[in-house]
Amino acid sequence: MKLEWMVRMFVVAGLGLVAVCPVVAADDNSSLQPLGTYVPHTNTSQTLTLPGGEGTLTANVWRSFYASQTGNALTWEWQVSAVYAGSRSVEWIRTQWYSQADLRNGASISMGVSGDSASASYSSSWQTVRTPTKYWTNNNGAKESDYRGNLVIGPAVDYRQGSIVTVNTASVKLAGDPKTYTISAGV
Repeated sequence: MKLEWMVRMFVVAGLGLVAVCPVVAADDNSSLQPLGTYVPHTNTSQTLTLPGGEGTLTANVWRSFYASQTGNALTWEWQVSAVYAGSRSVEWIRTQWYSQADLRNGASISMGVSGDSASASYSSSWQTVRTPTKYWTNNNGAKESDYRGNLVIGPAVDYRQGSIVTVNTASVKLAGDPKTYTISAGV
């Protein structure tokens, strides 16, 4: 009887410990992490406080810290988002992005979206090459817009290590407000 009571108390205590243990996120911007396993990454957020107490607009940008190499290609994961926090209705919200890197000898960069690749000229000199700007807009009343993909550079030998930059610009148009609000973040 005493043993049964002790087992019950242990189970109850154990459940209590499980219930109160905090879940520690791997990163402050855990909502921007890929689903599944944790990927080491670099990220930043910039927040704009809108006038008149209309809320805030945040630009988030996330890119895996390490590139994976397959053959001559380097690949990073990336994700961007625009988030409006406030009580106003949203007419539309947009996340707009590009990446750039120092390339040479005809090397190319692409973020995995149709028509967004760019290439260096055929020269041994380093050139800063930028992808065309692309965007994703939600105009269905949502307060967030996000997009994700893979960034590919190749050949790897014609990429200057550490020169990659990814920039996200968040924009929002609130219902009844003639202004469009914008803020950018980059990693």
